[in-house]
Amino acid sequence: MADEKKGITVKIDAELHAEIRQFIEANGMTMAEFVSQALYNELHPKIQPMEVKNMGPMRTMAFQMPEDMFQRLKDYLHRHNMTQKEFVLGLVEAELNRDQALRNDQVKTEEEDLDEDLGEEESEDEDMDADLDEEESEDEDMDDDLDEEESEDEDMDDDLDEEESEDEDMDDDLDEEESEDMEEDLDEEESEDMTEEETISMTM
Repeated sequence: MADEKKGITVKIDAELHAEIRQFIEANGMTMAEFVSQALYNELHPKIQPMEVKNMGPMRTMAFQMPEDMFQRLKDYLHRHNMTQKEFVLGLVEAELNRDQALRNDQVKTEEEDLDEDLGEEESEDEDMDADLDEEESEDEDMDDDLDEEESEDEDMDDDLDEEESEDEDMDDDLDEEESEDMEEDLDEEESEDMTEEETISMTM
């Protein structure tokens, strides 16, 4: 079972025991928690030894550290069977990889922000195009209205032409009627004159 506990009993130097006791009190840990963490870190070290062969040209890096830290480092290296070079290179490589991952995330975020800004600009451009299309549509509607008005004006002109033509036809009809009336009057007058002449002739 995962929750099953087993005990470990070991004897260590009194000086190391005192150092552990001081550490767990300062960090608010129990002895069981400290031992469990120490054993886990021993079995699964955070700093993995780095292969140093075939790494190309090499450069030297030298620095100093406090004596107590150096002694702790020696103990760590002995327990993990690592050299100082492997340890430092592992630390440097891990930090460089972490920093590169952070920079990649930052670049990705900036690209996403840029894409969003471009998307907003494209949306604004589309809105402007839509407005222009609406204005063009309104202009076309106005042109259609003008065409309709011109067509109505032409229809009115045609109606006026038809009315004028009808008036002319009426004038022609009136002229014909007057002409016929005049001819009839002339015929009647001539007939009357002839009748009078006949009457006079018969009287003589």
